[in-house]
Amino acid sequence: MFMQFSSATRITRLTVKMQLFIRAGTTHVLDVADGQTVEDIRTFISQAEDLPLAEVRLYAAGSPLDNDALPLSTLSTDAIDVNVALKGGKVHGSLSRAGKVKGQTPKVEKKEKKKSKTGRAKRRIQYNRRFVNVVATFGKKRGPNSNS
Repeated sequence: MFMQFSSATRITRLTVKMQLFIRAGTTHVLDVADGQTVEDIRTFISQAEDLPLAEVRLYAAGSPLDNDALPLSTLSTDAIDVNVALKGGKVHGSLSRAGKVKGQTPKVEKKEKKKSKTGRAKRRIQYNRRFVNVVATFGKKRGPNSNS
């Protein structure tokens, strides 16, 4: 898979310990020093991507990085994903309307049906329909369920 990297942005204070790939709008490559924390990455991303600091969400290996004092050297992965908090509110088709149509329709009682014929009587009716009461018509033969 081909990844496009932006110009390599470097943060160096002490000695370089590891390299981090930060996947935001663009992918940033950072050299991380010993004493850097999650807060340093959060402020870097908010400045580089022009995002509000409070809305930047960082994820490492699918789990959120909520603790800003966590040192980056303790991370088990070399990639950090960046998401932005979405605005909340009601969603169209929400669960608050679930089941409303069923509750609004009136209950109609089942009708009593005449018992259907079985066995010899059913075969007799079938024979009469197919062979005895046949009306010769022109055109294509119609099926038993056609309404024309």
